[in-house]
Amino acid sequence: MNVFFKVPLRGIRLLSCVVAIAILLCTSCENEKISSDESTAQQELNVVASKLQAAGFDTSEGFQKYENGYLVEYDIFLTPEMINELAESATTPANGRTEHYRSNNLVVATPRTLQVYIDAGFGTYMQNSFDAALARYNAQGLGLTFQRASSSASADISIFSFYEVSNVLGYSAGFPTNGNPASPIRLNTYYYNNTSTRPDATTVIAHEIGHAIGFRHTDYMNRTFSCGSGGNEGDAGVGANYIPGTPTGPSAGSWMLACSSNTDRPFTSDDVTALTTVYPNRTIPAGTSPVYRYYSGSSGDHFYTTNWGELGSGKDGYVLEGITLYANTSQASGTVPVYRYYSGSSSDHFYTTNWGELGAGGSGYTYEGVAFYAFTSQVSGTVPVYRYYSGSSGDHFYTTNWGELGAGGSGYTYEGIGFYGYP
Repeated sequence: MNVFFKVPLRGIRLLSCVVAIAILLCTSCENEKISSDESTAQQELNVVASKLQAAGFDTSEGFQKYENGYLVEYDIFLTPEMINELAESATTPANGRTEHYRSNNLVVATPRTLQVYIDAGFGTYMQNSFDAALARYNAQGLGLTFQRASSSASADISIFSFYEVSNVLGYSAGFPTNGNPASPIRLNTYYYNNTSTRPDATTVIAHEIGHAIGFRHTDYMNRTFSCGSGGNEGDAGVGANYIPGTPTGPSAGSWMLACSSNTDRPFTSDDVTALTTVYPNRTIPAGTSPVYRYYSGSSGDHFYTTNWGELGSGKDGYVLEGITLYANTSQASGTVPVYRYYSGSSSDHFYTTNWGELGAGGSGYTYEGVAFYAFTSQVSGTVPVYRYYSGSSGDHFYTTNWGELGAGGSGYTYEGIGFYGYP
């Protein structure tokens, strides 16, 4: 009988008889009295775990204290400050789904070239693996192009080396912030060096870059698929949004599977669909700007604006969820104003092209001016922006992604197409 050990990509663990025996020995000692220092450390760990759970993380596995922060899901490194921020802005996902996912946080202002640096301390094998990982992305013709940087100072993403005799293969700094990719990524040269020449090196680099630009694990809903154990990783405070066009069941071989058997995994056809859907190669129409989408978990309000200066990467309880569409900031042929209103009593922002709905204000809503300009019928290159309303939360919600709520769900009623804009 052949036995295959599957090794987690995110803080990969080495399975061996020695580890198994050590676990049994530790288990047998659980009832013994621990020292006051150990007790305090455990209490601190429990407090952090509670915050992470409030943010939507599953801490039942892959969670540990590491250096001046914590590793979560095996290879996401978070500082205490980052954990506090995630816990304070925690939101609940609208739907539970399976298969390819992205976070709310994406790289904005595409098309865009990202400069990526790899530590010169890595040998030839890792340097070549790095170039191969960038080439895999560039071969897809995405809205993001990846280019080797000559120094970390000029890089958008830096990959640094560290040496540690441990079960930690590497980790990343999380997901995009402020519309920029996460950085740095760190890889352990105890494993990744010219002597070991691990077959999964190119995939691991591509995997961590995937996190840096906003992708979650392909099997985030059920880690058992690739790891043999584990469950739902949770919303993690950054969202877990299904990517339309990808399968609704697990698919083998994805570069973003949570665990690996130390093999090379080039992009599958489903991976390519996920990548090209999230980062299509397109030319942004002249005169348009991104419409940024935010959500406040405390007030239950979705907010949309072309003005980055209003909320930036998120503040006042609002979390940046990415770009909903591109719209004109001044009136162009065929476009009409999209009027913006706000109700303080229901903490709701409302957008409409129909002045007759609220005019200069009414029904508790205050008129705040023209948000942007859009089309009332579909023209070449535009897509529908679907409008929803939740009576329980008093929130209006707008999205170009029919897959988010479809004909309605999670307390939201579908109200039709609000307007049309550029994806």
